[in-house]
Amino acid sequence: MKRTFKYALSAVLTAAMVIPAFAQDNFPDVPDNHWAYEALANLKKAGVLVGYPDGLFRGGRPASRYELAVAINAAYTRLSTLAAGLQSQIDALKGDKMDLSGYAKKEDLQNLRDALSALQNDVNAMKGWGDDIANLKRLADTFQKELQGLGVDVEAMKKDLGDLADRVTKLENRKPAVDISGDANLWLGAGNARDDFYGMDMDGRINGTTRPNSPFTTGAPTGLTKDLTILHELGLTLAGTNDTGPKWHGTLVVGNMLGGIGGEGFGNQSTLFPGNNQGFGYGEGPADVYLQDFSVRFDTSVAGLAFNAEVGRVGYKVSPYIYQRIDKTSYFSNERWDNGLYYFDGGILGFNFGGAKLDVFGGRTSNTTVDGRTAVSSVNGTPVDPLVSGPIFGQFTPGGARLSFDRQVGANLNVPLSTAGNLNLAYLILETNDTAAASLNANRLNVFGGSADWSFGRIKLEGGYSKTNLTYNSTNVLDNDNTAWNAKIGYNGDKWGLWGGYREVEANYLAPGDWGRLGVERNPTNIKGFQVGGHLDVSNALTIKAMGEFDKGKSDTYQFTSGFNEGTKIDKFAVDLGYRLNSNFDVHLGYEDTKFKGMTTPGGRVTNFGANEPHYRWTTIGFGYGLSDAAKLSFQYQISDIENEFYITDGGRFKGGFLTTQLSVKF
Repeated sequence: MKRTFKYALSAVLTAAMVIPAFAQDNFPDVPDNHWAYEALANLKKAGVLVGYPDGLFRGGRPASRYELAVAINAAYTRLSTLAAGLQSQIDALKGDKMDLSGYAKKEDLQNLRDALSALQNDVNAMKGWGDDIANLKRLADTFQKELQGLGVDVEAMKKDLGDLADRVTKLENRKPAVDISGDANLWLGAGNARDDFYGMDMDGRINGTTRPNSPFTTGAPTGLTKDLTILHELGLTLAGTNDTGPKWHGTLVVGNMLGGIGGEGFGNQSTLFPGNNQGFGYGEGPADVYLQDFSVRFDTSVAGLAFNAEVGRVGYKVSPYIYQRIDKTSYFSNERWDNGLYYFDGGILGFNFGGAKLDVFGGRTSNTTVDGRTAVSSVNGTPVDPLVSGPIFGQFTPGGARLSFDRQVGANLNVPLSTAGNLNLAYLILETNDTAAASLNANRLNVFGGSADWSFGRIKLEGGYSKTNLTYNSTNVLDNDNTAWNAKIGYNGDKWGLWGGYREVEANYLAPGDWGRLGVERNPTNIKGFQVGGHLDVSNALTIKAMGEFDKGKSDTYQFTSGFNEGTKIDKFAVDLGYRLNSNFDVHLGYEDTKFKGMTTPGGRVTNFGANEPHYRWTTIGFGYGLSDAAKLSFQYQISDIENEFYITDGGRFKGGFLTTQLSVKF
């Protein structure tokens, strides 16, 4: 229907163009291989074009204004007939006007459903008429004199077109009460051993083990087909579409990626090694269901102070050094898992003061180790994203204390520094009763600090300072060697960029952040050192990225051992080449190398391993293919070559491969 109307307008607007000789089925002089053949046939069938008295179209002859007026009137008549026909069908199906006496049989009811579906499609098609109606109104103005000469009531035509335009606008603005969107992901991971050694990935998981996948029980080095895991997950987001009043949304997730208490799947979303699966391979988790988020947002005021509120299951983050969930799925890309938000049952209040914004937030998070209860957990009882602070190391590496929290309250103030930068200040109180904190006679962690950034044209400056105090209520228990600060400067050209930075993170700094990875160790503490990096766009298709990090141990005195002392040195290098073959297909090649010297074993012995000093090397090749705007398929194979005496298996030697595949579809 919409196509017919567009053909009518196209005929009106192009009638004066010179068209080669035509012939037969619609007009005798229109050849069936002409680009306009189908359009003209449809227009003739619809009665919009009738041709000349001799039956010819005469496309090569310029049209007169009167002939264009005839076409305009025919298009208007056709449009009015279509709209009136739709309205009569709608009226017939309303309330008691609808006669079901002729639909007693099952096939008749199916015919009725088909008719209703066809009617709905026609009504939906009307939503695209807006521009066409506007064009027809302009043509009516331009050819008003000629139309009046044909006896057409031009004012009535314009009024009808205006009414129809209003109806189309209302249709375009109509929205369903609930908007539905989401994503579906299928992930495959397969590990293989090499030279009879297991492999190890960047998340500290062992690859190439025979199920059960603990290499310290019955597992043995094996190939891809035996160490194979397939995970799947569907996220369904529902959101209200109302323009006024409270706004709500929620995301329901179904699948086996979250895993169970035993650590299957990826485990929870915020700790590397869940449950009893510490450091070992992957496995299919049990089918599970959980709410990632579900909240209502509204505007209100108290004592004349206006603010917005979001309550329910909400997510929040501040910055990598203060409060941000780690991205623990290095081989799986998904916004829900990678956005850095901690989710909790509670609320967020937002206050605006000119250009400044103050957020106050608080609630309960999921942590079964605190009191046996969980707030943000799955149907199976698995915590979704436990709030964990402190360094997170791979199994059998030098220790590191980790504290778990289940109650939190905080404030975050963002102040614009003109249009060139921002200042961010935050204060958090995290409460716990877990055994690690109780052993220190502590039940609370206070995290506070700030960060700022400022741009000077192509130059950008960043920096931050933060501190953590472990307390029992308001009495300090651990308030020394507990700060972190960082600074960074970067320059971005048209096709290249460089940056450099420096940071110090003291041994007792315990914020629940995400400030980096060295080998398989996340959020390293008791370090200080420089980082440099850059990128170069060699061409529109080829990009090279590289970075280096040069750290040293900061202190020999600390309470929360990190395995680093003043004699420790850590050098890290990484390079990545990305090549885009076309708009849908890209390839990348990467290499990462991290070496530790002078580390301390869990027993406290400082070692110098020579060739066996902890050394992590990964070589990666992968490609991605865009199946459509909403779907992507990716493959990646990574070779690991690792020496680490701290692991008790195979003398700490790991040489293997890890194949991963991800299919993602958004809707």
